[in-house]
Amino acid sequence: MSTTTASPSQNLAAYLTSSKGPFSVLPAPQRVPAAGEVLVNVQACALQPVDAKLAKLAIAPLAYPTILGSPVAGFVEAVGEGVQKVKAGDRVVASTSIFAKGGEERWGGAQRFAIVLEREVLVIPSSLPFENACASASQTPLAVLYAVGTLNVPRPSDPSEPALPTTDTILIWGGSSAMGSLTISYAKKAGLTVITTCSSHNFDLVKSLGADYVFDHKRPQGDVVADLVKTMKEVGVPKYWFDTISLPASMAPLVEVISQTTAPDQAVTVVTLLPAVMYASSVTIPPNVTVKMNSFRSAAEENLELVQWMLGQGGYLERGLKEGWARGVPPLVLGGLNQVEKAVDMLHHEEVSGQKLVVFPWQD
Repeated sequence: MSTTTASPSQNLAAYLTSSKGPFSVLPAPQRVPAAGEVLVNVQACALQPVDAKLAKLAIAPLAYPTILGSPVAGFVEAVGEGVQKVKAGDRVVASTSIFAKGGEERWGGAQRFAIVLEREVLVIPSSLPFENACASASQTPLAVLYAVGTLNVPRPSDPSEPALPTTDTILIWGGSSAMGSLTISYAKKAGLTVITTCSSHNFDLVKSLGADYVFDHKRPQGDVVADLVKTMKEVGVPKYWFDTISLPASMAPLVEVISQTTAPDQAVTVVTLLPAVMYASSVTIPPNVTVKMNSFRSAAEENLELVQWMLGQGGYLERGLKEGWARGVPPLVLGGLNQVEKAVDMLHHEEVSGQKLVVFPWQD
């Protein structure tokens, strides 16, 4: 990764210069928020597994050069016309819109000043470090659980109160991933019994988040499948299925578990985070299984009420961050923007487990 320097007030960004190309830290344009937009002085930016898929495999078309990374946390630098949710100086965290905007660089997170949408911004307490906010503020698990187009789990009436137990179970494959850990927390808030998989060294982590049954997915596939099937026959077959990894190593055993625990005419929905091209060549999906990749769009008309519930002032996620029960995996801060390429390489080579990679854009 090549680097350059910038003045204290100048924007600086880690650019992905071309499809499957290298990263370069370069001066970036000063961002100006339009109506409904917020300019964030980014103190911390997270890197996700999907960032590695975009950078290394080009799984989606993007406009280059582009800037990856989300969520971002920092201070509100300025607000656009009509913005009322936050004001300059507020401590905030927000998902970026880089994917929805086709890679347009002003929406990327790995820069010192990033543009986010007002509806995506959450005010965070002074007690919550920016890097922890990045690790705990993703809206993706909430969309997977509660959107009508994905799992459509009934929402908890009051997340601050102990959840009323239900008879429903969810399987979360990859419970120690950034998305899996948050989904465990939210599923328990919804009263679900949680069956999950992860590496054995992360058992304590997922149990601390509320997982009821935990299995080592690094064991031989036949052994993992047999143990899961045995447990499901004892405690109940899941109503909800979520594969946070969405690769052949996870989809193959998950589909086998479904085949051994459900009737051929029983409809099953599995939600993934990656497109079918990532696993379809080596995994046969049974006719009774519908696989849906999470493609939640906060701007879609059918999602506006759910977005308000999740992200509105005093809403689910803001309360969770303030009260401390919205808790993901711990952050691992790698350094400044010149560490974005290292973060992407670590994610690509599957060297990250039970942690969220974070960079500090203002750190040299």
